[in-house]
Amino acid sequence: MKVKLTYDNFKEIFDKSPMGILFYSKEGRLIDANPSALKITGTSSLKDCAKLNLFNKSYVASKKEELLKKGLIKFQTPLNFQNSGGDSHDILKKPKTIFIEWNIAAINAGYLVQIQDITASKNEEPLKSEDKYKRWFEDDLTGDFIATTCGQIIDCNPAFAEIYGFDNCEKAVESNICDFNRDDWINLITSLKIEYKIYDHQSWHKRPDGIQIHVVANVIGIFDDSDELVQVKGYVFDDTKRKQAEESLKESEEKYRLLFDEDLTGDFIATPEGEILECNPSFAEIYGFDDCNMALEWNILESNPFDWPYMVTRLKKEHKILGYQSWQRRSDGMRIHVVANVVGIFNDLNELIQVKGYVFDDTERKNAEENLINSKRQITEILDSIQDNFIALNYYWNFIYVNKCAAEYFGVDADDLIGQNLWERFPELVKTRCEETFRRTMETNKIQHFEAPSMYGTGEWFDFSVYPSAEGISIYWRDITERKKLKKDKNTLKIK
Repeated sequence: MKVKLTYDNFKEIFDKSPMGILFYSKEGRLIDANPSALKITGTSSLKDCAKLNLFNKSYVASKKEELLKKGLIKFQTPLNFQNSGGDSHDILKKPKTIFIEWNIAAINAGYLVQIQDITASKNEEPLKSEDKYKRWFEDDLTGDFIATTCGQIIDCNPAFAEIYGFDNCEKAVESNICDFNRDDWINLITSLKIEYKIYDHQSWHKRPDGIQIHVVANVIGIFDDSDELVQVKGYVFDDTKRKQAEESLKESEEKYRLLFDEDLTGDFIATPEGEILECNPSFAEIYGFDDCNMALEWNILESNPFDWPYMVTRLKKEHKILGYQSWQRRSDGMRIHVVANVVGIFNDLNELIQVKGYVFDDTERKNAEENLINSKRQITEILDSIQDNFIALNYYWNFIYVNKCAAEYFGVDADDLIGQNLWERFPELVKTRCEETFRRTMETNKIQHFEAPSMYGTGEWFDFSVYPSAEGISIYWRDITERKKLKKDKNTLKIK
Protein backbone atom coordinates (compact mmCIF):
# COMPACT_ATOMS: atom_id res chain seq x y z
CA MET A 1 0.00 0.00 0.00
CA LYS A 2 1.48 3.33 -1.04
CA VAL A 3 1.42 6.22 1.35
CA LYS A 4 0.88 9.61 -0.25
CA LEU A 5 2.84 12.37 1.46
CA THR A 6 1.10 15.70 1.80
CA TYR A 7 2.67 19.15 1.84
CA ASP A 8 2.38 19.15 5.61
CA ASN A 9 4.34 15.90 5.74
CA PHE A 10 7.14 17.37 3.63
CA LYS A 11 7.09 20.57 5.69
CA GLU A 12 7.45 18.58 8.90
CA ILE A 13 10.36 16.59 7.51
CA PHE A 14 11.94 19.83 6.27
CA ASP A 15 11.60 21.63 9.57
CA LYS A 16 12.64 18.74 11.86
CA SER A 17 15.51 17.34 9.80
CA PRO A 18 18.84 17.45 11.74
CA MET A 19 20.54 18.07 8.41
CA GLY A 20 20.58 21.60 7.06
CA ILE A 21 18.40 21.93 3.94
CA LEU A 22 18.40 24.99 1.68
CA PHE A 23 16.55 25.75 -1.57
CA TYR A 24 18.01 28.09 -4.19
CA SER A 25 16.60 29.42 -7.44
CA LYS A 26 18.26 28.67 -10.78
CA GLU A 27 20.07 32.01 -10.44
CA GLY A 28 21.48 30.90 -7.07
CA ARG A 29 19.26 33.14 -4.88
CA LEU A 30 18.29 31.64 -1.49
CA ILE A 31 14.56 30.81 -1.36
CA ASP A 32 14.19 28.82 1.86
CA ALA A 33 16.31 27.22 4.61
CA ASN A 34 15.27 24.94 7.49
CA PRO A 35 16.16 25.62 11.15
CA SER A 36 19.09 23.19 11.09
CA ALA A 37 20.66 25.07 8.18
CA LEU A 38 20.26 28.37 10.01
CA LYS A 39 21.83 26.89 13.15
CA ILE A 40 24.77 25.32 11.31
CA THR A 41 25.57 28.53 9.46
CA GLY A 42 25.06 30.65 12.58
CA THR A 43 22.21 32.67 11.08
CA SER A 44 19.41 33.92 13.35
CA SER A 45 16.70 34.07 10.68
CA LEU A 46 16.02 33.47 6.99
CA LYS A 47 15.61 37.21 6.51
CA ASP A 48 19.26 37.80 7.48
CA CYS A 49 20.53 35.77 4.55
CA ALA A 50 17.74 36.25 2.00
CA LYS A 51 20.01 38.25 -0.31
CA LEU A 52 22.81 35.66 -0.33
CA ASN A 53 23.73 33.90 -3.59
CA LEU A 54 24.87 30.29 -3.71
CA PHE A 55 27.61 31.01 -6.22
CA ASN A 56 29.09 34.04 -4.48
CA LYS A 57 31.27 31.74 -2.38
CA SER A 58 34.41 30.71 -4.26
CA TYR A 59 34.35 27.07 -3.14
CA VAL A 60 30.87 26.66 -4.67
CA ALA A 61 31.44 28.83 -7.74
CA SER A 62 34.53 26.80 -8.67
CA LYS A 63 32.39 23.66 -8.78
CA LYS A 64 29.45 25.12 -10.72
CA GLU A 65 30.49 23.62 -14.04
CA GLU A 66 30.84 20.18 -12.45
CA LEU A 67 27.42 20.58 -10.78
CA LEU A 68 25.68 21.45 -14.06
CA LYS A 69 27.40 18.55 -15.81
CA LYS A 70 26.88 15.82 -13.18
CA GLY A 71 23.76 17.15 -11.42
CA LEU A 72 25.24 16.40 -7.98
CA ILE A 73 28.41 17.39 -6.14
CA LYS A 74 29.74 16.64 -2.67
CA PHE A 75 32.62 18.32 -0.84
CA GLN A 76 33.85 19.54 2.53
CA THR A 77 35.02 23.01 3.51
CA PRO A 78 35.68 25.02 6.68
CA LEU A 79 33.65 28.08 7.67
CA ASN A 80 35.56 30.72 9.65
CA PHE A 81 33.05 32.96 11.40
CA GLN A 82 35.61 35.52 12.50
CA ASN A 83 36.63 36.23 8.88
CA SER A 84 33.21 35.88 7.32
CA GLY A 85 32.05 38.33 4.69
CA GLY A 86 28.72 39.36 3.33
CA ASP A 87 28.78 36.76 0.54
CA SER A 88 28.57 33.61 2.70
CA HIS A 89 26.19 31.80 5.03
CA ASP A 90 28.39 32.36 8.08
CA ILE A 91 26.97 35.83 8.84
CA LEU A 92 26.74 35.26 12.61
CA LYS A 93 30.23 36.10 13.87
CA LYS A 94 31.04 33.06 15.96
CA PRO A 95 34.64 33.01 17.26
CA LYS A 96 35.50 29.63 15.74
CA THR A 97 35.91 27.58 12.57
CA ILE A 98 33.60 24.69 11.78
CA PHE A 99 33.78 22.08 9.02
CA ILE A 100 30.78 21.62 6.73
CA GLU A 101 29.97 18.72 4.42
CA TRP A 102 28.01 19.92 1.36
CA ASN A 103 25.67 17.98 -0.93
CA ILE A 104 24.34 20.12 -3.78
CA ALA A 105 21.86 18.74 -6.32
CA ALA A 106 20.49 20.44 -9.42
CA ILE A 107 16.66 20.17 -9.50
CA ASN A 108 14.02 21.53 -11.87
CA ALA A 109 13.28 24.54 -9.69
CA GLY A 110 16.92 25.35 -8.95
CA TYR A 111 19.27 23.77 -6.43
CA LEU A 112 18.74 21.62 -3.33
CA VAL A 113 21.57 22.01 -0.80
CA GLN A 114 22.14 19.76 2.21
CA ILE A 115 24.78 20.73 4.77
CA GLN A 116 26.04 18.94 7.86
CA ASP A 117 28.44 20.03 10.64
CA ILE A 118 31.27 17.45 10.73
CA THR A 119 33.59 19.42 13.04
CA ALA A 120 33.50 16.78 15.76
CA SER A 121 34.67 13.98 13.46
CA LYS A 122 37.37 16.24 12.03
CA ASN A 123 38.82 16.89 15.47
CA GLU A 124 39.02 13.24 16.54
CA GLU A 125 42.57 11.98 17.03
CA PRO A 126 43.66 8.53 15.80
CA LEU A 127 44.76 7.47 19.30
CA LYS A 128 45.08 3.72 18.70
CA SER A 129 48.19 3.91 16.49
CA GLU A 130 49.70 7.01 18.10
CA ASP A 131 52.11 5.14 20.40
CA LYS A 132 53.55 3.06 17.56
CA TYR A 133 54.23 6.07 15.35
CA LYS A 134 55.55 8.06 18.31
CA ARG A 135 58.22 5.40 18.91
CA TRP A 136 59.24 5.48 15.24
CA PHE A 137 59.29 9.26 15.39
CA GLU A 138 61.55 9.40 18.46
CA ASP A 139 63.92 6.61 17.39
CA ASP A 140 64.42 7.93 13.84
CA LEU A 141 68.04 9.00 13.22
CA THR A 142 66.73 11.61 10.79
CA GLY A 143 65.68 14.92 12.32
CA ASP A 144 61.88 14.86 12.10
CA PHE A 145 59.78 17.94 12.82
CA ILE A 146 56.40 19.56 12.35
CA ALA A 147 56.24 23.34 12.09
CA THR A 148 53.82 26.09 11.25
CA THR A 149 54.20 27.99 7.99
CA CYS A 150 55.83 30.76 10.05
CA GLY A 151 58.52 28.32 11.18
CA GLN A 152 57.40 27.75 14.79
CA ILE A 153 58.37 24.19 15.83
CA ILE A 154 55.27 22.29 16.98
CA ASP A 155 56.94 18.92 17.49
CA CYS A 156 60.30 17.29 16.85
CA ASN A 157 62.29 14.16 17.67
CA PRO A 158 65.61 13.93 19.58
CA ALA A 159 67.61 13.67 16.34
CA PHE A 160 66.28 17.07 15.22
CA ALA A 161 67.20 18.64 18.56
CA GLU A 162 70.72 17.20 18.33
CA ILE A 163 71.25 18.41 14.74
CA TYR A 164 70.41 21.97 15.74
CA GLY A 165 72.40 21.91 19.00
CA PHE A 166 69.55 21.75 21.52
CA ASP A 167 69.88 19.75 24.75
CA ASN A 168 66.41 18.27 24.35
CA CYS A 169 63.19 18.42 22.34
CA GLU A 170 61.53 20.79 24.81
CA LYS A 171 64.08 23.50 24.06
CA ALA A 172 63.88 22.81 20.33
CA VAL A 173 60.10 23.26 20.37
CA GLU A 174 60.61 26.74 21.80
CA SER A 175 62.61 27.72 18.68
CA ASN A 176 61.65 28.91 15.22
CA ILE A 177 63.23 27.14 12.25
CA CYS A 178 62.93 30.36 10.29
CA ASP A 179 65.74 31.77 12.45
CA PHE A 180 68.20 29.20 11.06
CA ASN A 181 67.91 30.63 7.53
CA ARG A 182 65.04 33.05 7.03
CA ASP A 183 65.26 33.45 3.22
CA ASP A 184 65.53 29.71 2.73
CA TRP A 185 62.42 29.01 4.80
CA ILE A 186 60.39 31.66 2.95
CA ASN A 187 61.42 30.20 -0.41
CA LEU A 188 60.64 26.70 0.82
CA ILE A 189 57.13 27.68 1.91
CA THR A 190 56.52 29.40 -1.45
CA SER A 191 57.59 26.26 -3.32
CA LEU A 192 55.55 23.95 -1.08
CA LYS A 193 52.35 25.83 -1.89
CA ILE A 194 52.91 24.89 -5.52
CA GLU A 195 54.69 21.53 -5.35
CA TYR A 196 53.12 20.10 -2.13
CA LYS A 197 56.30 18.12 -1.37
CA ILE A 198 60.00 18.77 -1.96
CA TYR A 199 62.78 16.19 -1.93
CA ASP A 200 66.51 16.66 -1.33
CA HIS A 201 66.31 20.34 -0.46
CA GLN A 202 69.83 21.50 0.49
CA SER A 203 70.77 24.63 2.39
CA TRP A 204 73.14 26.11 4.95
CA HIS A 205 71.66 26.77 8.40
CA LYS A 206 73.04 28.61 11.41
CA ARG A 207 72.35 26.83 14.68
CA PRO A 208 71.46 28.84 17.81
CA ASP A 209 75.03 28.30 19.06
CA GLY A 210 76.40 29.95 15.89
CA ILE A 211 77.71 26.80 14.19
CA GLN A 212 77.05 26.64 10.44
CA ILE A 213 75.62 23.31 9.28
CA HIS A 214 74.57 22.02 5.88
CA VAL A 215 71.31 20.09 5.90
CA VAL A 216 69.43 18.04 3.34
CA ALA A 217 65.68 17.92 3.84
CA ASN A 218 62.57 16.25 2.51
CA VAL A 219 59.52 18.37 3.34
CA ILE A 220 55.80 17.78 2.89
CA GLY A 221 53.04 20.35 3.07
CA ILE A 222 49.94 19.70 5.18
CA PHE A 223 46.87 21.33 3.63
CA ASP A 224 43.31 21.90 4.84
CA ASP A 225 40.17 21.22 2.82
CA SER A 226 40.49 24.66 1.22
CA ASP A 227 43.90 23.66 -0.09
CA GLU A 228 45.59 26.14 2.23
CA LEU A 229 49.04 25.21 3.57
CA VAL A 230 48.73 25.03 7.36
CA GLN A 231 51.75 23.00 8.53
CA VAL A 232 55.07 21.65 7.30
CA LYS A 233 56.32 18.15 8.07
CA GLY A 234 60.05 17.69 7.47
CA TYR A 235 62.88 15.18 7.67
CA VAL A 236 66.40 16.60 7.82
CA PHE A 237 69.90 15.19 8.22
CA ASP A 238 73.21 16.88 8.85
CA ASP A 239 75.19 16.80 5.61
CA THR A 240 77.95 19.20 6.73
CA LYS A 241 80.99 16.87 6.45
CA ARG A 242 80.08 15.72 2.96
CA LYS A 243 79.33 19.28 1.85
CA GLN A 244 82.66 20.56 3.19
CA ALA A 245 84.51 17.78 1.36
CA GLU A 246 82.58 18.63 -1.78
CA GLU A 247 83.46 22.31 -1.54
CA SER A 248 87.14 21.50 -0.96
CA LEU A 249 87.08 19.39 -4.09
CA LYS A 250 85.31 22.19 -5.92
CA GLU A 251 88.05 24.64 -4.96
CA SER A 252 90.71 22.35 -6.37
CA GLU A 253 88.68 22.01 -9.54
CA GLU A 254 88.36 25.75 -10.06
CA LYS A 255 91.84 26.10 -11.50
CA TYR A 256 91.08 23.35 -14.01
CA ARG A 257 87.78 25.02 -14.79
CA LEU A 258 89.65 28.24 -15.51
CA LEU A 259 91.86 26.41 -18.00
CA PHE A 260 88.77 24.79 -19.50
CA ASP A 261 86.93 28.11 -19.87
CA GLU A 262 89.89 29.98 -21.36
CA ASP A 263 90.89 27.25 -23.82
CA LEU A 264 90.67 28.52 -27.41
CA THR A 265 89.69 25.01 -28.49
CA GLY A 266 85.99 24.18 -28.20
CA ASP A 267 85.82 21.62 -25.38
CA PHE A 268 82.67 19.64 -24.64
CA ILE A 269 81.23 16.54 -23.01
CA ALA A 270 78.15 14.93 -24.55
CA THR A 271 76.04 11.80 -24.28
CA PRO A 272 76.26 9.22 -27.10
CA GLU A 273 72.89 10.63 -28.25
CA GLY A 274 74.50 14.07 -28.71
CA GLU A 275 73.07 15.92 -25.70
CA ILE A 276 75.61 18.53 -24.53
CA LEU A 277 76.42 18.03 -20.84
CA GLU A 278 79.27 20.52 -20.53
CA CYS A 279 81.11 22.95 -22.79
CA ASN A 280 83.40 25.95 -22.65
CA PRO A 281 82.85 29.43 -24.17
CA SER A 282 84.94 28.59 -27.25
CA PHE A 283 82.62 25.68 -28.09
CA ALA A 284 79.58 27.95 -27.72
CA GLU A 285 81.19 30.55 -29.99
CA ILE A 286 82.19 28.01 -32.65
CA TYR A 287 78.60 26.77 -32.91
CA GLY A 288 77.02 30.25 -32.89
CA PHE A 289 75.67 30.49 -29.34
CA ASP A 290 75.79 33.60 -27.17
CA ASP A 291 76.83 31.62 -24.11
CA CYS A 292 77.36 28.13 -22.73
CA ASN A 293 73.87 27.91 -21.23
CA MET A 294 72.32 28.17 -24.67
CA ALA A 295 74.74 25.54 -26.00
CA LEU A 296 73.77 23.14 -23.19
CA GLU A 297 70.17 23.15 -24.47
CA TRP A 298 71.36 22.04 -27.92
CA ASN A 299 72.09 18.60 -29.36
CA ILE A 300 75.31 18.28 -31.37
CA LEU A 301 73.54 15.72 -33.55
CA GLU A 302 71.79 18.69 -35.19
CA SER A 303 75.13 19.92 -36.56
CA ASN A 304 75.37 16.88 -38.82
CA PRO A 305 72.75 14.10 -38.41
CA PHE A 306 74.88 11.57 -40.30
CA ASP A 307 78.32 12.50 -39.02
CA TRP A 308 77.74 12.13 -35.25
CA PRO A 309 76.31 8.55 -35.34
CA TYR A 310 79.21 7.49 -37.57
CA MET A 311 81.74 8.97 -35.15
CA VAL A 312 80.04 7.32 -32.13
CA THR A 313 80.13 3.96 -33.93
CA ARG A 314 83.87 4.37 -34.52
CA LEU A 315 84.45 5.42 -30.91
CA LYS A 316 82.85 2.23 -29.60
CA LYS A 317 85.55 0.29 -31.46
CA GLU A 318 88.54 2.65 -31.41
CA HIS A 319 87.90 4.50 -28.09
CA LYS A 320 89.51 7.68 -29.49
CA ILE A 321 89.64 9.48 -32.83
CA LEU A 322 92.24 12.11 -33.70
CA GLY A 323 92.02 14.77 -36.41
CA TYR A 324 88.46 13.95 -37.43
CA GLN A 325 87.28 16.45 -40.08
CA SER A 326 83.74 17.22 -41.15
CA TRP A 327 81.41 19.93 -42.44
CA GLN A 328 78.74 20.90 -39.92
CA ARG A 329 75.94 23.42 -39.41
CA ARG A 330 75.99 25.92 -36.58
CA SER A 331 72.85 26.67 -34.58
CA ASP A 332 72.19 29.66 -36.86
CA GLY A 333 72.50 27.51 -40.00
CA MET A 334 75.98 28.73 -40.99
CA ARG A 335 78.18 26.02 -42.54
CA ILE A 336 81.51 25.42 -40.77
CA HIS A 337 84.35 22.97 -41.14
CA VAL A 338 85.71 21.56 -37.88
CA VAL A 339 88.62 19.35 -36.91
CA ALA A 340 88.04 17.31 -33.75
CA ASN A 341 89.82 15.00 -31.35
CA VAL A 342 87.25 12.87 -29.50
CA VAL A 343 87.64 10.40 -26.67
CA GLY A 344 85.08 7.88 -25.46
CA ILE A 345 84.24 7.52 -21.76
CA PHE A 346 83.25 3.96 -20.89
CA ASN A 347 81.71 2.30 -17.82
CA ASP A 348 82.83 -0.94 -16.17
CA LEU A 349 80.87 -2.92 -18.75
CA ASN A 350 82.83 -1.23 -21.55
CA GLU A 351 79.71 0.64 -22.65
CA LEU A 352 80.15 4.10 -24.14
CA ILE A 353 78.41 6.52 -21.75
CA GLN A 354 79.91 9.89 -22.72
CA VAL A 355 81.96 11.57 -25.44
CA LYS A 356 84.64 14.10 -24.57
CA GLY A 357 85.70 16.25 -27.50
CA TYR A 358 88.01 19.07 -28.51
CA VAL A 359 87.09 20.92 -31.71
CA PHE A 360 88.41 23.94 -33.55
CA ASP A 361 86.92 25.89 -36.42
CA ASP A 362 88.90 25.09 -39.55
CA THR A 363 86.49 26.80 -41.95
CA GLU A 364 88.82 29.55 -43.18
CA ARG A 365 91.64 27.16 -44.04
CA LYS A 366 89.22 24.63 -45.57
CA ASN A 367 87.57 27.30 -47.70
CA ALA A 368 90.97 28.48 -48.92
CA GLU A 369 91.91 24.90 -49.72
CA GLU A 370 88.69 24.29 -51.62
CA ASN A 371 89.02 27.60 -53.44
CA LEU A 372 92.52 26.55 -54.51
CA ILE A 373 91.24 23.16 -55.62
CA ASN A 374 88.42 24.79 -57.57
CA SER A 375 90.84 27.26 -59.11
CA LYS A 376 93.18 24.46 -60.18
CA ARG A 377 90.22 22.51 -61.51
CA GLN A 378 89.16 25.49 -63.60
CA ILE A 379 92.68 25.95 -64.93
CA THR A 380 92.88 22.24 -65.68
CA GLU A 381 89.60 22.36 -67.57
CA ILE A 382 90.83 25.36 -69.57
CA LEU A 383 94.19 23.80 -70.37
CA ASP A 384 92.60 20.46 -71.28
CA SER A 385 90.20 22.22 -73.60
CA ILE A 386 92.89 23.88 -75.71
CA GLN A 387 94.07 22.00 -78.81
CA ASP A 388 97.79 22.57 -78.21
CA ASN A 389 100.31 20.89 -75.91
CA PHE A 390 101.00 22.10 -72.39
CA ILE A 391 103.10 20.76 -69.49
CA ALA A 392 104.33 22.18 -66.18
CA LEU A 393 107.60 21.17 -64.50
CA ASN A 394 108.82 21.92 -60.97
CA TYR A 395 112.33 23.01 -60.04
CA TYR A 396 113.41 19.34 -59.92
CA TRP A 397 112.28 18.83 -63.55
CA ASN A 398 109.42 16.62 -62.46
CA PHE A 399 106.06 16.73 -64.24
CA ILE A 400 103.38 18.45 -62.14
CA TYR A 401 100.82 18.90 -64.90
CA VAL A 402 100.23 17.41 -68.38
CA ASN A 403 97.22 18.38 -70.48
CA LYS A 404 95.32 16.00 -72.72
CA CYS A 405 97.03 17.04 -75.99
CA ALA A 406 100.52 16.75 -74.46
CA ALA A 407 99.72 13.29 -73.11
CA GLU A 408 98.61 12.21 -76.59
CA TYR A 409 101.80 13.64 -78.04
CA PHE A 410 103.90 11.60 -75.58
CA GLY A 411 101.66 8.57 -76.15
CA VAL A 412 100.90 7.98 -72.46
CA ASP A 413 98.24 8.81 -69.90
CA ALA A 414 98.74 12.16 -68.21
CA ASP A 415 98.67 10.57 -64.74
CA ASP A 416 101.55 8.28 -65.70
CA LEU A 417 103.83 11.28 -66.18
CA ILE A 418 102.98 13.17 -62.98
CA GLY A 419 105.94 13.04 -60.61
CA GLN A 420 108.38 11.66 -63.19
CA ASN A 421 111.60 13.42 -64.17
CA LEU A 422 111.59 14.89 -67.67
CA TRP A 423 115.19 13.93 -68.56
CA GLU A 424 114.86 10.41 -67.17
CA ARG A 425 111.54 9.77 -68.86
CA PHE A 426 112.60 11.29 -72.20
CA PRO A 427 116.42 11.03 -72.46
CA GLU A 428 116.18 11.89 -76.18
CA LEU A 429 115.65 15.53 -75.15
CA VAL A 430 119.04 15.75 -73.46
CA LYS A 431 121.58 17.93 -75.34
CA THR A 432 118.92 19.31 -77.62
CA ARG A 433 117.72 22.85 -78.12
CA CYS A 434 114.79 21.95 -75.86
CA GLU A 435 117.07 21.21 -72.93
CA GLU A 436 119.13 24.32 -73.59
CA THR A 437 116.11 26.61 -73.71
CA PHE A 438 114.27 24.98 -70.83
CA ARG A 439 117.31 25.38 -68.56
CA ARG A 440 117.81 28.98 -69.63
CA THR A 441 114.25 29.85 -68.64
CA MET A 442 114.67 28.09 -65.29
CA GLU A 443 117.94 29.97 -64.59
CA THR A 444 117.07 33.44 -65.90
CA ASN A 445 113.39 33.46 -65.06
CA LYS A 446 112.70 34.91 -68.52
CA ILE A 447 110.26 33.86 -71.23
CA GLN A 448 111.80 31.97 -74.15
CA HIS A 449 110.44 31.22 -77.67
CA PHE A 450 111.90 28.83 -80.23
CA GLU A 451 111.03 26.37 -83.00
CA ALA A 452 112.19 22.75 -83.05
CA PRO A 453 111.38 19.50 -84.84
CA SER A 454 109.59 16.63 -83.14
CA MET A 455 111.79 14.60 -80.84
CA TYR A 456 110.39 11.49 -82.50
CA GLY A 457 111.84 12.40 -85.93
CA THR A 458 108.48 12.35 -87.64
CA GLY A 459 109.18 15.52 -89.61
CA GLU A 460 106.74 17.62 -87.55
CA TRP A 461 107.74 21.09 -86.38
CA PHE A 462 106.58 22.86 -83.24
CA ASP A 463 106.63 26.41 -81.93
CA PHE A 464 107.66 26.40 -78.25
CA SER A 465 106.94 29.06 -75.60
CA VAL A 466 108.58 28.54 -72.20
CA TYR A 467 107.35 30.56 -69.20
CA PRO A 468 108.81 30.80 -65.69
CA SER A 469 106.34 30.03 -62.85
CA ALA A 470 106.29 30.00 -59.06
CA GLU A 471 106.89 26.25 -59.05
CA GLY A 472 109.28 25.94 -62.02
CA ILE A 473 108.46 26.40 -65.71
CA SER A 474 105.47 25.93 -68.01
CA ILE A 475 105.94 24.78 -71.62
CA TYR A 476 103.45 25.40 -74.37
CA TRP A 477 104.02 24.13 -77.92
CA ARG A 478 101.87 23.96 -81.02
CA ASP A 479 102.19 22.20 -84.35
CA ILE A 480 103.52 24.51 -87.13
CA THR A 481 104.31 21.79 -89.67
CA GLU A 482 101.86 23.14 -92.23
CA ARG A 483 103.21 26.64 -91.83
CA LYS A 484 106.74 25.39 -92.27
CA LYS A 485 105.73 23.44 -95.38
CA LEU A 486 103.98 26.45 -96.93
CA LYS A 487 106.99 28.64 -96.24
CA LYS A 488 109.30 26.07 -97.81
CA ASP A 489 107.08 25.76 -100.89
CA LYS A 490 106.96 29.55 -101.22
CA ASN A 491 110.73 29.76 -101.07
CA THR A 492 111.03 27.03 -103.66
CA LEU A 493 108.74 28.93 -106.04
CA LYS A 494 110.82 32.06 -105.61
CA ILE A 495 113.98 30.19 -106.58
CA LYS A 496 112.30 28.84 -109.65
